[in-house]
Parts: sequence; structure tokens; C-alpha cells
Amino acid sequence: MNKYWNDFFSLIYPQTCMGCGSDNLGDKQVLCWPCTTELPLTFFEKHRGNLVEELFVGRIPLQMASAYFYFSKSSIIQHLIHKVKYKGNRELGVHLGAMMGQAMLEAGWNETIDMVIPLPLNKKKEIKRGFNQAALLAKGISQTLGKPMADVAVARIKYTETQTKKSREQRWENVADVFGLMDNHDLENKHVLLVDDVVTTGATLEACGQVLIKIPGLKLSMATLAFASKI
Repeated sequence: MNKYWNDFFSLIYPQTCMGCGSDNLGDKQVLCWPCTTELPLTFFEKHRGNLVEELFVGRIPLQMASAYFYFSKSSIIQHLIHKVKYKGNRELGVHLGAMMGQAMLEAGWNETIDMVIPLPLNKKKEIKRGFNQAALLAKGISQTLGKPMADVAVARIKYTETQTKKSREQRWENVADVFGLMDNHDLENKHVLLVDDVVTTGATLEACGQVLIKIPGLKLSMATLAFASKI
């Protein structure tokens, strides 16, 4: 009976690909096969010394760092991120996080990581948007790796403007003293994975990471959905 109703509603409200709008999808898929094959995978999670790790060398000590996709303007990745951040597609956000998590699982990241932390969004922005896109990604990663998610360990204590159109120097100034520790007792001597959607200069991730590594014994890794050298 459940299958009957699922088939019935699929005829009236067909599920479509989040990438191209095609209705040629398998059960529980959010992206069709052609869109899936076009995704610009980096495979950074399999390689030490990748571009994301190099970005933070000399800035903050990291165990591992990765981005799942390459980002470029007008690409399918920009389209998917826009669907999550500005169209409120939470299911897609969690699905993309699960894809990231599966890649990390296959690369063995789950063997050392203890906890997943989403980069916090300012409360005003989160209330206005209704969710934190980094938390959706972190949820998918957490579920796939089988590791707990801690979303109250660190918070944005200052409101900041968007980083998108700022220069490298302006990005640094914009996130200075933005983050503060909240409840850190469960993070002592843990290996924490900090998650965000896109990394460009790394200024925001570094600012948050510098706060986290003040916790005694904490080891830090970072993962983002996409890597963009320029936006």
C-alpha cells in the first residue's frame, strides 16, 4: 500500500533532479546520473598536501583538510549551493554532506575523527534563513561517519557582512574576533572536524579554528563542500 501511494504521488508531484530538473531519477536520488558524472570532484580527501591543506600551512596546525568539489561560477556546484542556502533545500544539504562523508569514509578519515562541528552562523542570519547550511552538511557527514555532531561548542559572537565580494585583506578584518567558545568540555583531547560550504581564502575557517585549538588537547581538521581559488 505504501508503494502504491508513493507511486501515485510521484505521478502528481514528480521528483526532479536538483541539478538539471530531469525526472529520470532512481529511488531516493536527488541528482540524476548525467549530473552526478559532471560533478567536479577534487579527491582531496585521499591526498595529503592538497590545495586546501596548502592554504592553511603556516597559519593554523591541521591534521587533515579537504574540499569535495571544485567551485566555479555558473557551475552545477554553484547551482546546488544556491539551492541549499537561498532556496532552503535542506534535504539537498544533508545529501551533499553524506556524499562528503562517504568520500571521507573511503579515505579512512573516520578512524581518527571524534566529532563533527559546523562552522556557526550568526544567530541573526540563522533566524532569517531558518537554518545553517554548514550544519546541514555536517549532519550528513556525521550520519555517514557515525560520529557525533557538536553544534554549540563555538558561536559567532559578532555579526559580520558577507565575505563574497571582499578582498583577502577585507575578509581577514571582517572575521577578526568573531568567534567565541561556548561549551568545550566534551572537546578536550578530541579530534574535531570543522565543516563549511565553500573555502576561498580560508579566513573564516581559520578564525574559528584558532578559537577551537585553544581547547586543551584538541586536534583540528577541516572539510568544505567546495574549494574556490577565486569567487
